[in-house]
Amino acid sequence: MKRCLPVLILLFFLHPFIGIGQTGPGSSDTNQTIPPDNLLLQSQPDPAAALPLKEEAETIRKIRGVPGMVYAVFSKDSIIDFQALGYRVFKLKNRIEMNDHFNIGTNTAAFTAYIAAKLVEAGKIKWNTQLLKIYPEFSKKTFPVYKMITFQDLLSSRTRIPSFMDISDWFKIPNYPGSVISKRKAFTYWMLQHKPNMDNFLNNKIVFSLAGYVMAASMMEKVTGKSWEELVMEYIRKPLKISIRYSWPNIFNASEPYGHWEQGGSFHAEEPETWVKGNPVLYPAQSISVSMPDYIKFMQMNLQGLAGDISQLPAKNFEFIFFGFPDYALGWNNGSFNDQAFAFHEGVSLLFNCRTEILREKNIGIIVMCNSGDKDGRGAVLDITRLLEAKYF
Repeated sequence: MKRCLPVLILLFFLHPFIGIGQTGPGSSDTNQTIPPDNLLLQSQPDPAAALPLKEEAETIRKIRGVPGMVYAVFSKDSIIDFQALGYRVFKLKNRIEMNDHFNIGTNTAAFTAYIAAKLVEAGKIKWNTQLLKIYPEFSKKTFPVYKMITFQDLLSSRTRIPSFMDISDWFKIPNYPGSVISKRKAFTYWMLQHKPNMDNFLNNKIVFSLAGYVMAASMMEKVTGKSWEELVMEYIRKPLKISIRYSWPNIFNASEPYGHWEQGGSFHAEEPETWVKGNPVLYPAQSISVSMPDYIKFMQMNLQGLAGDISQLPAKNFEFIFFGFPDYALGWNNGSFNDQAFAFHEGVSLLFNCRTEILREKNIGIIVMCNSGDKDGRGAVLDITRLLEAKYF
């Protein structure tokens, strides 16, 4: 099997969540009831046929010590395989269910990139719009290396904006007053005064910048007058009829999967009132929690878009999102798999893990999620992804 993957450094392992009690506007949709996905129920494979792979996946989960996992393989119009393994909470026998929410970490970037493409198509902003054209008042205190940064530069991590992925950075974020829109604007101004990350673009490395995605979202908020959360509602939640929450799933429903990590020398679940909460300023880069059926809907829309089968966006826009730049485009790493166009993103958060892949020519995708953010969680996700690739890619 030939695999050619990009050289891309994603500094996900010290994912930045800090203990604050804020929530963003539109952050809860607990009153929204999402009916069972009929396509899901019709598309599930014969359980007996899926059993050997499921048993192997369950063995991986147990060996890795991961409490719960879900995985799925899908085409642009059907679900090929979908399984739920293990438990919502470590050491408790409350089994994972197929409609449970999982935090997808920095895979949130793909949602932000899609909204960006919708705004470009609507003429509200251009890919080459410069940040300082949107915020000219920031010019005087901006480092010279940042003065020509464009919208697409931020979304493709082709800037020298610091990655801002180290947890120690988050204790330095000022407590900005006002709305979440004004907070992201202030954060953008603050980042433009940080010393640049001069390692980016050196030695063929692209360094994913979480801060860059927040700054791109601030540009989107400026040209629309709407918060990123409102844009998610307008362009994704309502059209696709899906449930999206922000931060950890159990904050909104204590029966949902708990996130897990090793802390103080022991592996444990974080309670809903945990101090490890996401900062709403950073939601556009790493906050979304979504169920597997709803995540599949979003990814199927992307596969349909790449094939030119839908009217939401022209196929060229989806092509730009996934493959518009080599190695890392807009929210997606890209390369080749068996000489076919391949895109993926590994969204690691502190308490969860998620990996999403698509193979363009075959119109097929894979998603694997778990409720453990440590190295064994990441290892289990990668191991099961390899099983699915071997069978379906």
